[in-house]
Amino acid sequence: SIQGFRSGCPRVWRPPEPEVTAKCRWKPWNRHGKGAQGRGEGEGEEGGVAGPLVGMVLLQLSNLSLSVGSALLLEGVNAILAQGQRVALVGANGSGKSTLLRALLRPFDTEYYLLGAGSITGTLSTASRDTGPEGAEDVLLVEQDLLKWTRLLGLPEEEEEEVKGMPLPEALDLAATVGSGGAVEDAEEWRRVSVAADAALEWRTARYNTTPIGKLSPGCAVRAYLALALSRRDVKMILLDEPTNHLDLPSILWLQHAIVASGKTVVVVSHDAAFLDAISDHVWHIDDLQRSLTVSGTGYTEFMKARELAREQQRAAFEEQRSKHKRLTAAANSLKAKAAAGALHVAKDNDKLQNDFKRDRAGRSGKKASAVEARRDREEKLEQVVERKPLRIELGSGVGGANAVIMLSSVSLGYRATDGEEFPLPLPPVSLRVDFGERIAVVGYNGVGKSTLLKTLMGELEPLGGDVSVGRDLKIGNLSQQHNALPADLTPRQHFSALTGTEPFPTGQRLIKYGLTLRQTDCPIGELNPGARARAILAGFAMRQVNTLVLDEPTNHMDEEAVEEVLSTVNEFQGTVVLVSHSRHALERLRMTRTLRLGPGGLEEVESVDEFVRLSDEAARAVVCQCFGH
Repeated sequence: SIQGFRSGCPRVWRPPEPEVTAKCRWKPWNRHGKGAQGRGEGEGEEGGVAGPLVGMVLLQLSNLSLSVGSALLLEGVNAILAQGQRVALVGANGSGKSTLLRALLRPFDTEYYLLGAGSITGTLSTASRDTGPEGAEDVLLVEQDLLKWTRLLGLPEEEEEEVKGMPLPEALDLAATVGSGGAVEDAEEWRRVSVAADAALEWRTARYNTTPIGKLSPGCAVRAYLALALSRRDVKMILLDEPTNHLDLPSILWLQHAIVASGKTVVVVSHDAAFLDAISDHVWHIDDLQRSLTVSGTGYTEFMKARELAREQQRAAFEEQRSKHKRLTAAANSLKAKAAAGALHVAKDNDKLQNDFKRDRAGRSGKKASAVEARRDREEKLEQVVERKPLRIELGSGVGGANAVIMLSSVSLGYRATDGEEFPLPLPPVSLRVDFGERIAVVGYNGVGKSTLLKTLMGELEPLGGDVSVGRDLKIGNLSQQHNALPADLTPRQHFSALTGTEPFPTGQRLIKYGLTLRQTDCPIGELNPGARARAILAGFAMRQVNTLVLDEPTNHMDEEAVEEVLSTVNEFQGTVVLVSHSRHALERLRMTRTLRLGPGGLEEVESVDEFVRLSDEAARAVVCQCFGH
């Protein structure tokens, strides 16, 4: 409990010390006994892994075009993916990153997308790929919010629901019973990582041994799936679509160390800059305005800095070219004007000699004008930088009132079934007072109950005990992880027009201002990608003039531009902010008055975000070292 925070000294949480059974020298390692090479170590110019597999091309994109419906996403792009590379696939929301991942897995699945000109070849292309022993796949796509456990375990697809009804150890036993390739080793690897992470990273809160897979929280399910995928020998390449969205910060740190240590080829879509910096040695950047793919053999931040520098240089060169073009055009026009005036000159006294002189000089001026125009036209033509319309989020001043306090008094968190049966979380009663204008960040491990705390605060869940009081002067904007407050069958224009009482046309203008396209404003909300839904919700906050923000992972699903704008907006917001986030970048950027950790001991104050990250990173390294290295 944190009752009495203002009058007394709160307890300060420290993560448990990791248990390391043997001295471990930190070095990326894989199950085949070969060191996994990272950036700058054992690589050639193209970033291939040193050793016998140098230069092995797993996938090659040649003059490839990719479209969804009538929308062309990529046109004539080329790229090579070599053994051991870890590629950050980045770009704006809606640019086609997830679609390209699907195309890398199954290029000819034309139900959703269409490959135009070009081809995808290589040892892991569909034509060359085998399914491994007993149906196990050598290329694995881990999609956000859509985990295919039968694909991972090598079981028939029709058994997906049956598998989700089992705890993970039972599902692994089932795979071993039916003879799925590597199932026995999978069970052993899972036992090893779960034992190492149960205490050090608090994985025990997920209760993997008793909780059915389908009942796990999204973060608990994702990290278990990734732990198995990274340890499988037959999986040669992993395609990750926003893998960090539901993971707690210690699990993100564990994942980035595990990816490097596994030595596997990875293509990852993520907007978490710190995560991409930690794992990537190559970058594929999709420019949705030019439908192009830029390939770089550098890390993410290095690439973004170099890209922005190149854009600035191109802007300067283009402006210089345009200025020079104007000067030469003006000079040519002046000479043309002189030539025209001279050609028509008639002396007052009809002096033939003067008329001939003027006309001769006019002819020379015309030739000079032609020469100047020819020089201008010979200049190299530079392309203008295509600028994206900047995103601006304005939430207002956030003015409160006399009754603008949030109070939780000895609240027992949990769920109540329709038949009245209660399912309490293994937490002591929680007490919390949030005065207007306070900015509180809540951190903690996956499955501990952070989202349950926010839902209880918002009135979406009734507390199993205690009292929740929300001031009547508060106008709350709630951004949840699943965006479940939006009706899937209405368009954003229809929903927010009805919600705010504004006309459809200005509502659409406001939505477009917040980054939605015209097509997105008039298509069903259920068809929008998560990033577009988040932008729509933020636009709704501005239209409703909220004064309190309750944010559950607000940076999930957003591209870099949107993330930076959201963080800046929250920093400028004068109202109350209650935030749950696992993003290291967000926690470091946001100016919060208090940071609290929800854990088995209740709500406890964290000394500092930096200390929390440092200790969590040490624990994550120790867990990975026990599983992958010696």
